[in-house]
Amino acid sequence: MEIKNNRLVDAPFVAANAYNKTAVMKPDAIIIHYTAGASGNATVKLFSAKTATTSAHFVVSEDGSITQMVDLNRKAYHAGTSSYNGRSSYNSFSIGIEISNPGYLQKIDGKYYTWWEAKKEKKTPVAASNVFVGKHRNAVTTMTYWYKYTDAQIKAVTELCKAICRAYEIKEILGHEEIAPGRKCDPGPAFPLDALRADVMATAAPNLSINDMFKKAIKDSAATSMVIGRVKVKLNFRQSPSTTAALKSSPIAADSYIYIIGQDSTGEWYNILHEISGWIDKEYIEQDNTDSDYDGELTSDSAMLYNDQKKSRRLVSDLKAGTKFNILEQQENMFRIKAVVEGWACAKYISKV
Repeated sequence: MEIKNNRLVDAPFVAANAYNKTAVMKPDAIIIHYTAGASGNATVKLFSAKTATTSAHFVVSEDGSITQMVDLNRKAYHAGTSSYNGRSSYNSFSIGIEISNPGYLQKIDGKYYTWWEAKKEKKTPVAASNVFVGKHRNAVTTMTYWYKYTDAQIKAVTELCKAICRAYEIKEILGHEEIAPGRKCDPGPAFPLDALRADVMATAAPNLSINDMFKKAIKDSAATSMVIGRVKVKLNFRQSPSTTAALKSSPIAADSYIYIIGQDSTGEWYNILHEISGWIDKEYIEQDNTDSDYDGELTSDSAMLYNDQKKSRRLVSDLKAGTKFNILEQQENMFRIKAVVEGWACAKYISKV
């Protein structure tokens, strides 16, 4: 493979909709992602759609074929809020590679399902030969079952990274999970990220603990008053410090990492920040593709977050206007978003780290 004039020679180019069309960047990092989608072609269509707010420089399909979508001297919107080893805002100097892969799998009655099949009444399971069992490098992710990458994909990504390194002065190759710990878990344990680094760059990136990653993220965001905590058990998340207060969202899973931002006068409750995803009406969203960290913000205090686009169940009762978010998916007039939510949890079920 060869890079010339910021493009991969002989690879098809399909222009993404959302990327910085004015400023020129000098890339020195590569970020590896998975698409969490059904196919590479679907991701290409998603990024090129007029409504798209995210993008990546490359999409690698199941058969190892590569589609380029953004010139390598332009900033794509793939990293979001990000920091690692003292650097932040990775969109501004990194090349994003999206690998077509469903990501984590859910085990139901002894069979494994992608996140979208798990929602269906009539589910189609993943073939056992495509299931990878392994623990994620970040303790904040409890997922154990993952969809395997194809040999063709791993080979294509390796050769692509080598070509990029020959064309640019690349300092590091990282996973999205490493620059956004607790927020992202791609490419996950099914992808040989450390082996890729060792092969392409001869040295692996520093092996930071999850606590170090969170502390760096806090430092980079200047939120030095925050303290990291870990939830000991499955924990209810409430709107005020009381067992009778309304739930703020669905329960937080055991072993999840959170930010402790305050405590009530009794010392029995912590005010915490925890990220949640769900569906929200498009009318409450203001998009801004120029923001390197977020896709937009909410415009109304009455915005409701639901568990699906059909509004089957309300997850959060009062996301506030101005809440920043990233868009994960769109269906008609609904967006699936990720946003940080603040609420109260019993202090005795949280350990400080």
